[in-house]
Amino acid sequence: MIELQRVTKVFNKGNSNEFVAVDDISLTIDPADISVLKGPSGAGKTTVLSVIGAMTKPTEGRVFIDGREITSLPERFLTGIRRKTFGFIFQQFNLIKGITALENVMIPSYPSGEKHSSLKKRAMDLLQILSLSGKAMSKIEWLSGGEAQRVAIARALINNPEIIIADEPTAHLDTKLSEEFIGIMAALNKEGKGVVIASHDPLIYGAKVVDTVVEIRDGRIVDKEERL
Repeated sequence: MIELQRVTKVFNKGNSNEFVAVDDISLTIDPADISVLKGPSGAGKTTVLSVIGAMTKPTEGRVFIDGREITSLPERFLTGIRRKTFGFIFQQFNLIKGITALENVMIPSYPSGEKHSSLKKRAMDLLQILSLSGKAMSKIEWLSGGEAQRVAIARALINNPEIIIADEPTAHLDTKLSEEFIGIMAALNKEGKGVVIASHDPLIYGAKVVDTVVEIRDGRIVDKEERL
């Protein structure tokens, strides 16, 4: 379980351009669900997602993962929590050009010191599951948008995380690829992985497989819909 208690995030605090991105939010995320944070651009969705994924520390408030408060933990401990608990899919995918799809998938596991051969096999297995084994040795710049996204999904899964976190994952995809994405997320959820997505795409927050929709505006939660 992930819990945010009265979380506020202020950027440039004390400066003339101070900006309150998240304003006194309390939220519980069930890791068994597919949860979507929806709202317009600039609403604070990405910042809330970053706090949930332990990528950003709140200015005020407390964050708990499975009952353990992580708010004040040093970065070296947060790095371990992120690597074990979360798999991240970024809006721009953040794949590295000039290297292969396979190498991109393997990168998050390099710090673990795992034997290269076993890591490579696991990465290849993920690419095969996502129908990309034939593109394993292709450089990222040679892939289509849909193929690049599936590489990003495989990379997010390489450390077998408990929860997938995706920030506007369909922002640059057409309808077919957006539907394909949510289908992959539904399949992962059935396998026991939690999914938290920030999106203003109706195809995402309106999908039948979504369990909870949290609407955010101006850094505050204005509605929470829990679907049966």
